[in-house]
Amino acid sequence: MGERGRAMHGRIERTTSLNRWDVFTQSALRPWRTLDLTRLLLASIYCTVSLLFATPRSWVEMAEHGVAILMFLLALTAVILSARSWIIDMRMRKWVIFLDTLFYIALLLVTNPSNSPYFPGSFFVAVEVALVVRRQWHMLVGLLAGASAIFATWFDEIVALPAEPTAERVALKACYLVVVIVVTGVLLGPRRETLLEREQARRLAEADFPPAKSSADGFLLQALRIATGGERLAVLFRMASHERLRFACSAGQTLPSIGLGNLMTADTGWHDRGRNASTTLSSDGVSHLAPLSAGGRAWSALLDADTLLTVRVSLGTFEAVGAVHLPDPCHEDRAAIAQRVFECACEELMVRNSLDLAHVIAGARERERLQRELHDSVLQALASIRFQLAPLLGEQPVSPRPIIRNIDRIAKDQIATIRWIINPGVDEEDFAYLPETLAMVVRSLGEQWGIQCELKVEDGNCATSAMIGRELSFAVREIVANAVRHAGASAVDFALEPDGNRIALQVSDDGVPNMARLGASGAVPSRSLMRRIQALGGEVFLQNIGGRTTIRITVPRK
Repeated sequence: MGERGRAMHGRIERTTSLNRWDVFTQSALRPWRTLDLTRLLLASIYCTVSLLFATPRSWVEMAEHGVAILMFLLALTAVILSARSWIIDMRMRKWVIFLDTLFYIALLLVTNPSNSPYFPGSFFVAVEVALVVRRQWHMLVGLLAGASAIFATWFDEIVALPAEPTAERVALKACYLVVVIVVTGVLLGPRRETLLEREQARRLAEADFPPAKSSADGFLLQALRIATGGERLAVLFRMASHERLRFACSAGQTLPSIGLGNLMTADTGWHDRGRNASTTLSSDGVSHLAPLSAGGRAWSALLDADTLLTVRVSLGTFEAVGAVHLPDPCHEDRAAIAQRVFECACEELMVRNSLDLAHVIAGARERERLQRELHDSVLQALASIRFQLAPLLGEQPVSPRPIIRNIDRIAKDQIATIRWIINPGVDEEDFAYLPETLAMVVRSLGEQWGIQCELKVEDGNCATSAMIGRELSFAVREIVANAVRHAGASAVDFALEPDGNRIALQVSDDGVPNMARLGASGAVPSRSLMRRIQALGGEVFLQNIGGRTTIRITVPRK
C-alpha cells in the first residue's frame, strides 16, 4: 500500500474508532445497543441493592438474590453476545426479552408485588416487550399487563411475604431517578438522521476521490472503500437501464458469466455465510433478519468471504450494488453510514457524467452549427463564383470585368460572414427589421447568380429578432442556390408577410419542377434547411403550383 493509501486507511480507522465511541454515547445510531446497556444497568442496580441491603428473611431473601443475579448474568451475556455479530444480536433479542420479563415477574413475586420497591422497573419491561411484539398484539399485551397488576394487589393475601427494608426502598428510588435522567438525556440527544448526516459529512470531507477524468470503475471502488473502510471489495453497476452491467473489483477479478441477476438483487445489509443469515436495513433504519439471501450467497461466493456488507444504490436510471468483506462485528449504524456515503458518491459520479455529457452535446451542437453556417454561406458563395466563372472558362464572348467585380464583392461578403461564424457576436439592431435585411440579401443573391430576384413585402409589422433575421438570410441563400444549380431557375420571387404571431416567407422560382424535392407530406427533405428552421420553432413546406416551385417558411417573431 502506498503512502496515499496508508493515509486514507488511517483516516478510515480514526472514523471507525469514533463510531465505536458513538455506540455508547449516542443511542440513535444503535437503539438496540442502548436497550441492552439499559437492561444491564438496571440489573446491576437490582443485584447491588439486593445484596447490599440483605436482611435475614428466610427463603425469600435468597430467592431475591438469586433472581437479581440471574437478571444480571442475562443482561451481561446479551451485551457480550450482541457485540459479536449483528446476526447474533437479532437472533437472541426476543429470547433475552422473554427471559428478562420472566425474571422480573419472579423478582416482583418474591418481594410482595403489591408493595415491591422494584415495581417502577416494570416500565422498562413494558417498553422492551412492546418492541418485539407485533403491533396488532399490543392491545392484548396491555390487557395482560393490566390483569397482572390487579392480581399483584391480591398476591399478599395469598402468600404472606415480609416487607422490604426502608433503606432498600430509598436506594432503589434514587437509582431509578438516576436511570431515568440518564436515559432521558440519551433519548433527547441528536436524532439518527442528524448523526448520520454528521458522519457522512465527515467522511466525505476526508475523502480523496479520483479526479473527474478517471473511470467510473475506479471512482466507485474508491467510494465504496471510503464508505465502508474495507479493502476487499467489488461493485456491479450500470449508468443507464439500457446499458450492460459493468464490474470492478479491487483484486482485479473478472465477472463470471452467470449469476448476474443474483448479484443485482442484493440489498443494503449484512450477510453471514457461516450462520446462513442475512440482515437487511430499510431506509428508516429498521433491520430485518432472514435466511441468507440469493444476492448475499452470490457475493459471498464471488469474493470468497464468509461475512460481507452489501450496499445498494438506485438513482433514476443509475443502479449499483457494492460488496465488501468485513469481519464481525457489524451493526446497523455502520451499514446506514456506508449506504449514505456511497449514495452521495454515486450522485457525484452522475453529476460528473452529466457535465461530461453536456460538454459532448455542446461540442456536437457547435460542430453542427459550423457545418450548417459554412454550408449555407461559404459553400453557396463558392458555388456562385463557379457559376459566374463558367462562361469565362468556356471561352464565351463575355466581358470579364463585371464578373471579377462581382466575385470580389462576394469574397468581401464571405470574409465578413466567416468572421461572424467564428465569433457570432452581433449587434441586435442589425436584423431588427426583417424587410430591410432580406432586401439586401435578395439584391446580393441576384447579382451573385446573375438572375432576377425580387422581394415583395405585404403590409404589416415584420420586425423580428437578430437571430431569426440572420437564420432566414442563410435559409434564403440555400434556397436560391438550390433553385439555380438544380432547377436552372432564372427568376426567384420573394413575398414577406405577417401571419398572426408569426412571419411567413414565400419563395417561388421558374425552374424545372423537381418533384424529388417534395417529401411525402409536402415537407422539404433538405436536412440543413429543416434543422435551421426547426431550431427557430418554424415550419417549411414545398409545393409545385402552376409549374412554379414554391417554398413557404413560417417562423415565430421572437
